[in-house]
Amino acid sequence: MTSRDVSAYSTVLGSTAHRFVTADDVDVVVATRDYEIITGFGPTNAPTAGTLSVMIGIIELQRALSARMTVVISDLGAWNCRRIAWNDLCYYRDRMARFLLDLGFDDSGGTLRTHQDRDNLIRAGRIARYLGIDDVQANQEEFIDLYGAHGLLGSNVGLLVDTLYTVADVLEPVERGRKATLMVSGMEEAYFTKLARIVLERQAVREPGLAWTGLIGALYFRVVRGLGGFPKMSKSLPDSAVHLGLSELEIAARIRSARAEDQPALMDAIDLASGWPEEKRRAARRAFESLPDEAAMWADVKEGYLDTFRGFAGQWKQTADA
Repeated sequence: MTSRDVSAYSTVLGSTAHRFVTADDVDVVVATRDYEIITGFGPTNAPTAGTLSVMIGIIELQRALSARMTVVISDLGAWNCRRIAWNDLCYYRDRMARFLLDLGFDDSGGTLRTHQDRDNLIRAGRIARYLGIDDVQANQEEFIDLYGAHGLLGSNVGLLVDTLYTVADVLEPVERGRKATLMVSGMEEAYFTKLARIVLERQAVREPGLAWTGLIGALYFRVVRGLGGFPKMSKSLPDSAVHLGLSELEIAARIRSARAEDQPALMDAIDLASGWPEEKRRAARRAFESLPDEAAMWADVKEGYLDTFRGFAGQWKQTADA
């Protein structure tokens, strides 16, 4: 495994490089010329600026790498690891799929699916024998304690099931004979990369005749920090986020917020969940970094982002009628 600063891959990633915090064996994976990208997100609520940043990043990366991509909207995963009503998950899952297509995801060069996928469920069953409870306990989501403190987690068995589903997602390309998988996720989900590699290593030792052979690399998205000082803008933590399902007044109030603790999150949102060109994002950062001296300029930047976010919110609203 080779974790490197993303700047080392700027030629490969092009204009998408600013979206990622670190990379793991990306050069080795891309050099095989026989890899697929696996990524996804949970459908627990309307997209926050954090989820929107992932969606925009997915589309930009698909265009930059010209590699086949599978996007998983993890309905069963979310059902097992979060306390969300099933009908709500299905409602947001279907809308998110339509929204991602509206944003520009090319399903002719990729697959958009859910966890209700027969092949993935079988794959999850096949890999379960190679992982122990100690492996899962040693490799967990970075924010699991935060979600637990807010009473958002499912049962321990549900968390294990979600882990198996997602590791199975990561291993899909190599099971089908591809030389490599490039997993794209938040840094807090790096444990899925580790667990997928453990499965391949143990397969090779225990059942060499049945083992899948392949490389696992990863790109990790920058996290959009949360409002109010939360470490992440999360759909599961409403006070941490500005999301597309809020009323126009509430969206405006959160983006126009003058609270000092909200400004880093808003800069992250502008940088990662706007789709603005590089020079415009750089100008926004200059205003942010000049606070409090350039408060008026920063307020103008946020007004521009409010217009942009309202546009995305309008697109999101239309998915309810489709």
